[in-house]
Amino acid sequence: MAWSRTLNSDSDTQRQPAVEIRDLTFRWTEPGPPVLRLDHLRIERGERVFVAGPSGSGKTTLLNLLAGVAVPRQGSLRVLGRPLEATGGARRDHFRADHIGYIFQMFNLILYLSVLENVQLPCHFSRIRRERARRRSGTPTAEARRLLKQLDMADAGCPDSPVNALSVGQQQRVAAARAFMGAPELLIADEPTSSLDADRRTAFIQLLFQECADSGATLVFVSHDNTLAPLFDRTLSLAALNRATADRETALQSGS
Repeated sequence: MAWSRTLNSDSDTQRQPAVEIRDLTFRWTEPGPPVLRLDHLRIERGERVFVAGPSGSGKTTLLNLLAGVAVPRQGSLRVLGRPLEATGGARRDHFRADHIGYIFQMFNLILYLSVLENVQLPCHFSRIRRERARRRSGTPTAEARRLLKQLDMADAGCPDSPVNALSVGQQQRVAAARAFMGAPELLIADEPTSSLDADRRTAFIQLLFQECADSGATLVFVSHDNTLAPLFDRTLSLAALNRATADRETALQSGS
């Protein structure tokens, strides 16, 4: 009976959207002005969503909320069926490790580790992602090498090199391979192509879409490069969605 209830619960979770936000407000300090106010935002599972907006529109704040790094001051935030606003810090950390791949704008690589060791890091923190990597390629190491090869990072002993010996563009690709590792259900990408030339950018986007298609992952992609937007299922204008931005503009106009 209990097992049946668990199966039903898992099935219900799978039918829920990848992201659903309602009446969300986030402030960095309390009291303080809100930096993000969203009435409603829904992203379906498997969608590829491009998030556009100028600096200060709340893009990075939104990504931090989706990853459970930050929590809203009020409102509902469900990611992969999990209510993150009601989930404690340790559980959010475990949830992120198991289910979310994050390509950071500043890479956040471990400089004293090799390329291969950096890519395999998610498998050290998540049994779920470790098992997925094994199912895909036999071992986490083999899966890491597969991803690096796809990103043109398999030559000249590169996998065994320390990441601080790499160019900025190479480090960006290592960060991407690490995020793909273990097929997370939600992939968050914060300006992931900013250091890539045109050819590598095209190859990277193709790999990104292919990895998401193979695993059924949802992709939330932030970039200032609006030429990429037509490649995605839809574009979200955060400047238009974020009511905090409109509130700030109204306050500035009132004070002038």
